[in-house]
Amino acid sequence: FLELTGAEVVEKMKRPGTIKFHLPFHMTPWSPEAKYIFVARNPKDCCVSFYHHTKNASAYGFADGEFGDFLELFINGETDFGDYFDTTLSWWERRNDPNVLFITYEELKQDTEKNVLKIASFIGSEYKEKLEKDEKMLQDVIRHSSFDFMKEHLNKLIGEIRRTPKEMIQDNPDIPAGFKAVLLSHQRQKERNDSRSTFIRKGQFSFWMK
Repeated sequence: FLELTGAEVVEKMKRPGTIKFHLPFHMTPWSPEAKYIFVARNPKDCCVSFYHHTKNASAYGFADGEFGDFLELFINGETDFGDYFDTTLSWWERRNDPNVLFITYEELKQDTEKNVLKIASFIGSEYKEKLEKDEKMLQDVIRHSSFDFMKEHLNKLIGEIRRTPKEMIQDNPDIPAGFKAVLLSHQRQKERNDSRSTFIRKGQFSFWMK
C-alpha cells in the first residue's frame, strides 16, 4: 500500500509495476500514461468489514469497540483513508476517462472470469487475447486472484512475520515506518497469544445483512 510504504519506496520501484492505495482522486499521483483500476464496494459491506478489521488489528486499540461507535466514525469519514463516499464519488466522476476502470467488488465476485478478461482488456488488448487463447492461464489468474488464495497466503505471511525476531523488524532501516508499525502489531498479538486474523476475514458481499 502506498499509504504504508510512502512515496520514496514507490519512486524506487521497478517500472512497469503496480501500486495499491485507498486514496481519493485528488490525492492520487496522476499520469495519463498510467492505468487506474478503482474497485468500489457496497458501503454497508465495507463498513461491517472495516469494523471487524479495526477491531481485530491490535494497532488500532479498538478490541473492545462497539459497532455503533465505529459506524459513526465511518459515516463521519473519521476512519483510516477518510470518507468512503468522497473517495468513491471522486473516482466515479472519472469513470469515463480512457485510463480509468471503475468496477465493483460485487461484479468481480459474481462473474470473476468475465471481469478478469475485462481488466486484462483494459490493461492491454494483447493480455486479453493471451487469456482467451490459454484456458489454463486464465484459470490460474482467477485462482491466484481469488479471495481464498489471498487469505491462505496472507495468513502464511503473517505466521512468518510472527516468527521473525522483533529486533530484526525494529532495527531494519529498509522497512518503511508505516509498514514497520503493522509488522510490529503482529508481534504484539503474538506476545499476547492473540490469534485473531488482522487483514483477511470473509470477503463476501451482502454480508452486512447477516
